[in-house]
Amino acid sequence: MSFNFGDISNLTLLITTIVAWFTLNKYKNTPLKYLPYYLSYATILEIGADFMPWFELTNTSTWWYNIGINIEILFYLYVFYQYIENKKTKKLLLFTGVLYEIYFLVNFLSSSESINTYQTFPFVFGGIILIVFIFLFLLEMFQSDKVLYAGKYLIFWVSLGLLFYNIIPLPSFAIRKLIPGLEGSIIMAVQYTSNIIMYLLFIYGFIWSSMKYK
Repeated sequence: MSFNFGDISNLTLLITTIVAWFTLNKYKNTPLKYLPYYLSYATILEIGADFMPWFELTNTSTWWYNIGINIEILFYLYVFYQYIENKKTKKLLLFTGVLYEIYFLVNFLSSSESINTYQTFPFVFGGIILIVFIFLFLLEMFQSDKVLYAGKYLIFWVSLGLLFYNIIPLPSFAIRKLIPGLEGSIIMAVQYTSNIIMYLLFIYGFIWSSMKYK
């Protein structure tokens, strides 16, 4: 049996989820305590997508991913809202998060083809918002004494993983629109590679982090 990038990505996600549950005691009193639940959901999402074409209502799993990615963006925005201490930054995150969700819902509900159309622009917008606030969080961290122990905090490794996950595929969204024929090969390989890098950074953080971020 041969494995492709998608299989490796899903396997890495499954391993990440298992490690997250086994190390939960390390961070069960932090905002990341919900991360194992989200990773379990993401695992079900990926596995479930393989079975969606079997349904007679649609021959695609696109709508399944649209809902899943929307939940993903909202979940991680919630996490960084909890970690960021600057009140103005928190208010800005809340405002842009609501703006993103409105944008997503308008796009998703305004077209009769939304069930079969990947919501590219809302997700790019959501990804950029997440990138900005991860950088603002890291800047906040690096301006405090926490920078001396950055590698000991799980949220640091989660931040790095999410940056790789969101930054690497961004150019592929533009290429996907310009050269649709690449979508099934190079573009998807880039996406799965960013997934794998993120999961590996998560695993490293779960295993080697030892301090609670307060």
